[in-house]
Amino acid sequence: MRIGIILHGPEIVDAGSAQRIIGIFKREHYVVVKLGGTMGRTAVLDAGLEDVIDISQGLTPSETMNALKDSIDLAILLNQGKTPETGKQFGRIVASKLKTSAPFVHVESPQLCGKIIYYSPGAKKCAEYVKEILGRHENYDLPIEPGSPLPPDVRVDGDTIIRRVAGAFPGENIRLNGIIIGTATRPEPEIVCKDGRVVELRGGIIKLHGLEKLRNRKIDLFTARVKTGSIRRTKCRPRIKKVPSQSPGKTVAIIDHCAESTFELIKGASLVITVGDDTTAIAADILARLGIPVIGITDGDLDCILEDTTVPAGSAIIRVREGFDDVVGKEVFKKLMGSEQKVRLESDELLARVLTIAEKYIVKIKYF
Repeated sequence: MRIGIILHGPEIVDAGSAQRIIGIFKREHYVVVKLGGTMGRTAVLDAGLEDVIDISQGLTPSETMNALKDSIDLAILLNQGKTPETGKQFGRIVASKLKTSAPFVHVESPQLCGKIIYYSPGAKKCAEYVKEILGRHENYDLPIEPGSPLPPDVRVDGDTIIRRVAGAFPGENIRLNGIIIGTATRPEPEIVCKDGRVVELRGGIIKLHGLEKLRNRKIDLFTARVKTGSIRRTKCRPRIKKVPSQSPGKTVAIIDHCAESTFELIKGASLVITVGDDTTAIAADILARLGIPVIGITDGDLDCILEDTTVPAGSAIIRVREGFDDVVGKEVFKKLMGSEQKVRLESDELLARVLTIAEKYIVKIKYF
């Protein structure tokens, strides 16, 4: 049997479940293993599994399964949600977006009183086989249950579009296309948009500075990426890569408030400029695994969506006055990067040039 195993999130990797389950199926079947997502890919690097799990594409689980289409006989989603119930909700979302004809089985939180869920009558036998093989090789005893795709979480009401945020807990941040737009005050808050702009957060408190960052971006709630809470909840031991000695000429990339696209944005770069506190923290933590230093531009407005972060050697974090990280970032993007996301710069005085642009706003600089 040709099996496609699709991983979601870092927790299933950090717990060790992913490696064990992949190994079980590889003993008896042809297996393709893929994972998208920023912190999931970081977890794969930490575990040294990049030769086992394909992390070359940043696709969602449903996009990955749809891309595999007729090349597999069974699609298995491995996930470990915040709770088994929120994980189950995620599986329902994935199921609602599938276009592949292959049976779909969701293995949720196998080490935490999880479940095996199937989404069509034809997939029941596959779920029973998954239960049997996991029990035989790893002593997992997971109950099987049928699931149903989640109804559309976006609805239209007159001239407004409303999106329900499933799996959010009160107190968690809400991120829209990588930007924190507020904090949930009740389960399943709703984002309300009009003319492509966020106008209300029902069941939540809006973060105005976040909406300012989205001011020039038209939002499509049907396709937007919405996430909540910490982006990596499990503890890990980072697998740090040594930063190579820098040559005068280098390819420089800039990441401005979109850390979740780090892997895609920094391809070929040997130094990265980051704008924003959380963006700098997340991107630096990722880039430490790749041996790429950063020049971070921050203003102290950290939401801590990732804890215990690492910074690559050779980096410098520039703290500017509150509210001016965006201002400095725009100037750097225009004057230093020539309004390009990635450029080749021959000068070895890049940091000095960034400091010159930020000079009148600087509060402090920290070198690593």
